[in-house]
Amino acid sequence: MKSLQRNALNVLKKIPGFDQDRYLKQKRTQEVYQQWIELVDPLIVKHTNGVYLFTKEQRKEFHVYVDESIFASELNARRELLRLQFEEKFHESIDEFYIHISHGKKKNLHPLLPLISTEHISAEPQPLSLDESAYVDDVCATITDPSLRKHFKKAMISNLEWKKGEERKK
Repeated sequence: MKSLQRNALNVLKKIPGFDQDRYLKQKRTQEVYQQWIELVDPLIVKHTNGVYLFTKEQRKEFHVYVDESIFASELNARRELLRLQFEEKFHESIDEFYIHISHGKKKNLHPLLPLISTEHISAEPQPLSLDESAYVDDVCATITDPSLRKHFKKAMISNLEWKKGEERKK
């Protein structure tokens, strides 16, 4: 396969105006997109605005942009697992993993959407009722560390909203 790719690149180089750097960058972008699609749920892919993997100052950085904070929270909870999966599955050692929420015009761009089948997308998360929110507050009130309480509450809300969306889908 590698020799076929090498031969194809050699043929392309002979075409006047062929930009090898641009071609290799686009090829790498598609490779990173495919890796992301393989690792995360199609619903997260659906809400992904951009995925970038590059080396900066001899450190490999991974940046993902999503259109809603709930997906950023979900990815944040899975951050270390995703880093491990990149290492195990693709031999990509990621030093820094950044999650961003897109704003403005970028929020409506979904370059990975054409690459996935939408029939496999799971349910959308549903907001909690007042009773459910009160339950979360009661559970989290027992946590004495303010930082831990804040992060636990955020994760618990995200988890319950996802579960509620899945139940609604059924």
